[in-house]
Amino acid sequence: MYRVTRDSVKLLTKILFGLEVIGHENILESDGAIIAANHVSFYDPIVVASAIKRPVHFMAKAELFKSLIPGWFLRQINVFPVRRGVADRNAIRQAINLVKNKKLLGIFPEGTRNRSDDSLPLQGGASLIAIKTGAPIIPVVVTGTNGLRLRKKISVYIGEPIQVSEGKKVSREEISDLNLVISDQFAVLGKQES
Repeated sequence: MYRVTRDSVKLLTKILFGLEVIGHENILESDGAIIAANHVSFYDPIVVASAIKRPVHFMAKAELFKSLIPGWFLRQINVFPVRRGVADRNAIRQAINLVKNKKLLGIFPEGTRNRSDDSLPLQGGASLIAIKTGAPIIPVVVTGTNGLRLRKKISVYIGEPIQVSEGKKVSREEISDLNLVISDQFAVLGKQES
């Protein structure tokens, strides 16, 4: 179901919004990695999944899984719940297992949709998982999804992987330092639009 949904959405997005993907060569072909993307619209996860040929497994707020049919559908397209505002150990464990099993994990480190032009402070989840697994973080910036309008181009900029050293114990300082690197890459990729 994931592939059918992704390919259908990709075709629609290309037709309606002229989807453009820059940097696709930065997606690893087979290893596990963390796709860390900015988040301005509910449409961003769909666009990110459409832009990447490999399946991406996304965390999404647990509230989306409360209804039976939407929850079932989300699970079919590689989405799993995370409780926001708390340290959700089950979601973190599932994310780590996915990355260790050479899957792509999609995370929006800002933690919520950001409607301002400035980046929100990043949550520590993406950095924590990267350090725990030693998997690279691939920064992604999506533009054009805020206030969707027909024929307004949607672009996906995929940055070079940020290499991370694996560590058993993770300090707040390490997470903070890696968050700064991700934020810097968001800024660099966002400038490509202009």
